[in-house]
This record gives sequence, structure tokens and C-alpha cells, in this order.
Amino acid sequence: MNKLINKKYVSIFLIISFFISVFLIQVFYLALINPLSFEYMSYAELNNISPPRHFSVVLKDPEQKLCLILFLWSLLVGIFYSIILDRESIAINQNKNPISVLSDEIHDSSIADDELYKVLIENKFDLLQLDLTFIKYISWAIPSIGFIGTVRGIGEALSKAAEAIDGNITGMTSSLGVAFNSTFVALVLSILLMLFITRIEYKQDTLIVLLRSKFLIK
Repeated sequence: MNKLINKKYVSIFLIISFFISVFLIQVFYLALINPLSFEYMSYAELNNISPPRHFSVVLKDPEQKLCLILFLWSLLVGIFYSIILDRESIAINQNKNPISVLSDEIHDSSIADDELYKVLIENKFDLLQLDLTFIKYISWAIPSIGFIGTVRGIGEALSKAAEAIDGNITGMTSSLGVAFNSTFVALVLSILLMLFITRIEYKQDTLIVLLRSKFLIK
């Protein structure tokens, strides 16, 4: 398993982790969210009341489901890169001249001078930044999906305004629930994901500092 956690297999890992995320969230919804939310929504409709603020009702809509899939997918990808960073930090601390951390092409550290090390470290820093582009895009996409749910929910609520005037408020409150719940879930997940990204960036910066201090480059 450890051999598979390598940047050479990042494309394969992205595909596998996506299907794992879809599978786990789908099982979570089928086993827990869908049955509970159906029960609460049915009770609210029968009694002509607003649906309760139960977690299953908050998460029941497709926008929240998609946000959870993307969030879990990002976590798996982030853990993948985090493990690689930890390995490289250990390699730097254990080796006197860990040139393998900087380049896959150069194996003989004796041919590398300070100028080459500077270039390799700068390239390493740029590559580390590129590693996070996918996760940062997801951190932007999740709130956008939540906003789509908000627009959809408000549109449905307006279409059911006549029913609310006649006394049937369940449909309108349910649609408004979609609007606010999707934004709420998306923002919470986005905050958690940004915290996770910050932790990975800390590990990246620590790795660069270790490399510079190891090679006495300022």
C-alpha cells in the first residue's frame, strides 16, 4: 500500500478516490439520510408544519450530497499528498544529502552545486503549489454548488407561494429549507476544507525550510 502512495500514481489515485467518495456518501445517504429525512418530511406534510431542523433534513438535497462527495474526495487527495510530504521530511532528516527529494533525474549528489540546489528547491516549491490546485478548486466549487441550491430552493419556494397563501405552508418552507440548508452545509464544508488546506501548506513550507537549511541556502 505504501508503494502505491507515490506521485507517479496520482492520476490513478484521483480516479479511485473519487469512486470511493461516491460509494461511501451514497451508502451514507441510503442507510441513514434518506430514510430519516423521508420520515420527518412526511410528518411535516401530514401536519402542515415546517420540517424540523434535523441533520437528515439539512443534508437530504442533491446539492448537499454533491458537496459531501467533493469534500471527502478532497480529503482523500489531501491525505495522499500529506503522506508524501511526511515521507520527504523524514528523508531529509535521515539523509545527509537527500537529493532524491528534489529530483528524480539526479542520483549523484556530488555533481550538484549550490546554484543547482537553489534551482531545484525553487522548482520543488512551485511543484508543491501545483499539487494543491485541485483541492483549492474544490474549496471554491463547494460554496458555488451551495449557492446553486440556494437559487433552486428560492425558485421553488416562489412557485409555491400560492399554496402558502391558501394555507399549505409545507411546500414553501421545504423549498426555503433547500435554499438555506445548501448554503449552510456548503459554507461549513468549505471552512473545514480550507483548514485542511492550511495544514498541508504548513507541511509544504516546513519541507522547503528543511531543504534550505539542509543545503545552507538562504
